[in-house]
Amino acid sequence: MLFIAFLIVAAFTFVGWYITRDVFSPFVLQPGVWFGILLLFYLSDPELYPIIHDFPISLIVWTISFLGVAYPTYYYLPDHSLISRRPPLLASVLTPSRLVLKLYLFIAIISVPLILYTLMRYGMERGESNLMTYLRIASYDDTLDKPDLGVAYYTIGVALIVFIFIFVYSSKKWLKILAVVINVLAALISMSKTGFFVFLVPMVYVLYLRGKIKLRTIGIILLIFIGFSIWFQYARSMASQQDSFSATSMLTIYIMSPCVAFDYYVEPASATHFGEYVFRFYYAIMHSLGSNIEPVSNVLKFVGVPEETNTYTILYPFYHDFGLPGVGLFGGLYGAFYAFLYKRAQSGQNVYFILYACFLNYLILQFVQENILSNFSLNLQYVILILFPYIFQQLSSRLSR
Repeated sequence: MLFIAFLIVAAFTFVGWYITRDVFSPFVLQPGVWFGILLLFYLSDPELYPIIHDFPISLIVWTISFLGVAYPTYYYLPDHSLISRRPPLLASVLTPSRLVLKLYLFIAIISVPLILYTLMRYGMERGESNLMTYLRIASYDDTLDKPDLGVAYYTIGVALIVFIFIFVYSSKKWLKILAVVINVLAALISMSKTGFFVFLVPMVYVLYLRGKIKLRTIGIILLIFIGFSIWFQYARSMASQQDSFSATSMLTIYIMSPCVAFDYYVEPASATHFGEYVFRFYYAIMHSLGSNIEPVSNVLKFVGVPEETNTYTILYPFYHDFGLPGVGLFGGLYGAFYAFLYKRAQSGQNVYFILYACFLNYLILQFVQENILSNFSLNLQYVILILFPYIFQQLSSRLSR
C-alpha cells in the first residue's frame, strides 16, 4: 500500500508541475513533499519500523481530497480561466502604510534582541550549563523556570511579517540584511531549525518569483540548509553531551520518523472530547472562560519507532479526532485554502501574496506536523499583522480626502 501511495503522490507531483511550472504552487508542493519523503524511504532504507498500517491510506485520502478540492477552487475562482505559468510579481493595487511598517520594524529591532538577551541572562543566572538546550525547552515548556515576558513574547511574530514586507516592497539591500539579522535572532530565541526555515521559505519564494534565483539555486539553498541543520543539531547535541548524533540519525528522526509514528501510534477517532486537537483554540478560549475541559497540549508524547520522536505528520489531529473522514474533510479545506491564496496571489494583490508566503512553510512542513489549527492563535496574529497596514492606509486615505 505504501508503494501505491508513492505512485499516487509522484503522479500528482508531475501533473502539478506540468500544469503550473511553479515549484511553489500547492499543486506541486503538496504531493511533492510526500513524493520526496517516500522516495527517501526507498533510497535510504532507514532503521525504522516498516510502514504497514493506516499511514498509506491516510496519505492517499489526504492527497486526493486536498488536490480534488484545490484544482476546482483554483479554476472556478474569477480572474483566471486557466492556471498561468510562473506569474510575475505584480504591483499591488492596495498599498500598505509606511508608518505602520516602520512601527513594525521598530518593534522587531527593539523586542527581539531584548527577549533573546533576557532569556540568556536568566539562564546564566540560574547556572544553566547549556543555554542552547535551555532556550529550546523554554520555547515550548510552560513549566520551566523562565522569565515572564508578558505581551513582549508576542512581538516575535512581528519580525517575520516585517521581513516578508521588506522583501516584497523594498529594494534596499541594507534593509533586507537588517531583516535577516532580526529573524536570525528571533530563530535563536526558540533555538529551533524551524525558526530559520520559516523566514527562509518566504525569502526564497519572493526571490524566485522576481526572477532573482532559479530552481538550481533553490536546490543549492536547500542543500545548504540541510547542512546547516545537521551542524546546528550537532552543536545542540554536543552542548547537551549527547554523542549519538549523526547526519543519518537526523534524517531518520526529523524527516522520516513522523510517518512511522503515525502508522503505529495514532488511533482513529480516539479523541476524549469532540475535536480536541482540531478545535484546540476553541477549548483554550472556553477554558479561560471557566470551562472544566483543559485544552490538549501541542507537545505530543515521545514514542519509539524505534528512534524517539514526538511528531506525527499533519494527518495526526484529523485522524485522531475524526478518523479517515476527518482526514478527507480537512484535506479538502486545506486544499481550498491554499488554492484560494495562491490564485489571489497571482491576481496582482500583494496582500494575498504575503499571506501565501507566510503560510507556505506550513505546506512544506506537512510531513512533520499540523501547524495552522494547532497554532491558530499565532496564525491569527500573522493575518492581523499582515492586513493591518493595508487597512490603516485605506482608512488614512479616506480621512484625508
